[in-house]
This record gives sequence, structure tokens and C-alpha cells, in this order.
Amino acid sequence: MNAINIKKIIISSSVIVALLMILYTAMQIMKESSIRQIDIPNIKNIEFSSNIEPSSKSNLELTNNNFDYELIGYRSGKRDFSVILKKGNMEYVVSGGDKLEGIYELVSVNEDEVVFSNQGKIYKIKNTVGK
Repeated sequence: MNAINIKKIIISSSVIVALLMILYTAMQIMKESSIRQIDIPNIKNIEFSSNIEPSSKSNLELTNNNFDYELIGYRSGKRDFSVILKKGNMEYVVSGGDKLEGIYELVSVNEDEVVFSNQGKIYKIKNTVGK
């Protein structure tokens, strides 16, 4: 075979592949699309509840033993909050509901204090950031 015949074979096979791709694309365009209905609940109908009961706060013990973290930053909100704490040369970033060092769960953050809990005990850090 000479070079001209090889070129003709390559070009003709490329044309066939291109025509098949055009035909497949046209079939996909003509195909009827299926639109599925997605049921998204209305945000106004969603109720948020807390697992911390106000009446149980009175029997919780307030303590700060071995809880010597320094608050160096915070972000407060009703449902979305986090803090940046420092202990020694280590810094920790904890979001709401997460546990600090796997022990202390971040319960709430506001402009006055940061509250952690562990096994029924409450740990508070006074918020002096930016004051």
C-alpha cells in the first residue's frame, strides 16, 4: 500500500466516526427529556428543637478545673457558631456541636461568654475578644 491509500483509509474512518457522533447527538437532542418532581419542604414549616432542656440547667455543676483555654476569636449566631481557642502553643477551632479535644462540646457562643459542656458539667469562658 502506498501513502495515498493509507490517507484515504484514515480520512474515511474519521468521517464515519464523525457521522456516527453527529447521529448520536441528534438522537439525544430528539429524545424526550424526563423531568422529575422534587418535593422540597417549605422552610417555614420546619421546626428546630434543642436537646438541652432549660429546667435541667439548675442541676448542672459549673466548673473550670483544668479548663484553661484562652478565647482568641469567635463567630456567634443562633444555629451557626464557632470559636478559636488557645491553650499553651496549640490553637483549636471548634464549631457548634463539635467537641474540643474530643471531650468538651461547644454549646453556645454569644458576646458575653462561650459555653462548653461535658458529662453534665458546664464550662464557661468569658468573652473578652474585641473589648
